[in-house]
Amino acid sequence: MKGLTIRHENLYNKGEIPLQYALNVKRYAMKKLKNFVLITLTCSMQLAFSAGYTDNAQVVSIEDVYREHTIKQPYQDCYTKEFRQRVSGDGSATNEIFGSILGGAIGNQFGGGSGKKVMTVAGALLGASIANDNERVGYKVVNKQICDTKYHYRSEKRFSHYLVTYKYNNNVYSYTTGNKPDANIRVRVRVAPIM
Repeated sequence: MKGLTIRHENLYNKGEIPLQYALNVKRYAMKKLKNFVLITLTCSMQLAFSAGYTDNAQVVSIEDVYREHTIKQPYQDCYTKEFRQRVSGDGSATNEIFGSILGGAIGNQFGGGSGKKVMTVAGALLGASIANDNERVGYKVVNKQICDTKYHYRSEKRFSHYLVTYKYNNNVYSYTTGNKPDANIRVRVRVAPIM
């Protein structure tokens, strides 16, 4: 077969081509053709997987879905409470001076001679002491209003979303949405081969 040749016409020249070269060209062309077919099939399968269309589906039911919310409302709870408050003196010696004068005047009414002087001094000291004790030990009751912040709790239902049930191709599906749909909705249908 070494000397076997085939005729091949070229645009540039006419000549003879060895059989081995022709077979190599044919194999190369077949390999390229196989790759092309394989790539074309792969691309068309990808398109089939991602291909889809839209259609209408019938809404079967629309259910309002609510959630419980707890509401906390503050209020003031006020009441009056009694307190004992110590009354302190005014810081001046006026009460003690008046107490000693009054005590001295009363003490002067008792006794005679030098005893009268002793009773006057004793009355003055006793009056000053009573006035001082009276000023220091004083307590009074004071009413004060006390307010505490407390809370009322209540729960209420608030709208959350819609639960939509729809029928397409004799199958029932559902989804949630914040918008209330019409009687029919648009659905995306995807077609894929079963493998």
